[in-house]
Amino acid sequence: MDRPIFKPVGTPMEELDTPSLVVDIDILDQNIEKMHGYFAEREAKLRPHVEAHRSPAIAHKQIQAGGTVGGIAVTTLGQAEVFCQNGFNDVLIINTVVTEQKINRLCNLARQSKVTISVDSSKNAGDLSKAALDMGVNIKIVLNINGRLDRFGVQPGSNAVELAMLVRDLDGLAFDGLVSNECNALDFEFAALDRESRRCIEQLLSTKGMMEKAGLKVPVVGMLGTPNYEIAASIEGITDVIAGSYTLMDERHREHLPQFQPAAKIMSSVTGIHEDLIITDSGRKAVGADFGLPAVNNIPGAECFSLSAEHGRIRVDSASGVQKQLGDIVWLTPRDIGTCANLHDYIHVVRGGVLEAIWGIPARGHYR
Repeated sequence: MDRPIFKPVGTPMEELDTPSLVVDIDILDQNIEKMHGYFAEREAKLRPHVEAHRSPAIAHKQIQAGGTVGGIAVTTLGQAEVFCQNGFNDVLIINTVVTEQKINRLCNLARQSKVTISVDSSKNAGDLSKAALDMGVNIKIVLNINGRLDRFGVQPGSNAVELAMLVRDLDGLAFDGLVSNECNALDFEFAALDRESRRCIEQLLSTKGMMEKAGLKVPVVGMLGTPNYEIAASIEGITDVIAGSYTLMDERHREHLPQFQPAAKIMSSVTGIHEDLIITDSGRKAVGADFGLPAVNNIPGAECFSLSAEHGRIRVDSASGVQKQLGDIVWLTPRDIGTCANLHDYIHVVRGGVLEAIWGIPARGHYR
């Protein structure tokens, strides 16, 4: 658990203790304005996926920017509880909740807020119905349609129709539509991403059509994924585009989305120098490395080639003439911002190089 040494508002950011998660609020606002402005005049609307930052302060900025369905998306029940406690009353959980303890928590949360949960099996639907009846609540249900990732999800077509009809007929549940998470394919070139996105969306819309022929109403058809947001928003029938990494941005998304800039960086300090090797105080516990190593921003030609728990190792081109001293600042852009944000308790918000605010990340670590 982080125990930051707080600095007063107005402190130059170079005086912050390291390692620190630092967000440039001007870049954050530009990213939000660009994405939400895109959806302002479109039939499909944005549902911000707040797991990318886990911060209610940023999520409120997203909702206030407009162009949204009015609610947010999270990945775990624990995250939903945190955001509902921080002023959000329309939360989609893109996950299944199957254990008795979690189902009871979900029902308690449904007493306070509009909560929608993903379902992909008749057993889970039946368990949710029983608990909802016992606790006197109503739970909105979307079916998660599996097309490629095989994490979870009912198969499209007749299997999904059968499950949707069951959900419709179960007391305590309200069928609200479909979501799919097949298109967040960062390893695709754009042409391949376009083809794969359209294939996934076509099977989603085809399943919707089958449901409507069977007499079901399908208010929500949602597609999850930041890289393909423009593709999803351009196809008639998609109601919700679920995206989140555009806010803070990171190295792996930036390669696909150059219109958004990294607002979040890890500020680290040089702790060791060995010829063409620089050691910093930012390792896996500060940056995260599940999806790859961070980019080095302020040393031309430098490359971070390994992270230990507490240290980063950066190789510097000896011909570049770059010289660093102990205590110098090194800026790193995480490869995956969601992993990185989950490692910190606080965001240091700066404007013009000066500390403007400190925001909490209360949904970090809420895996259950």
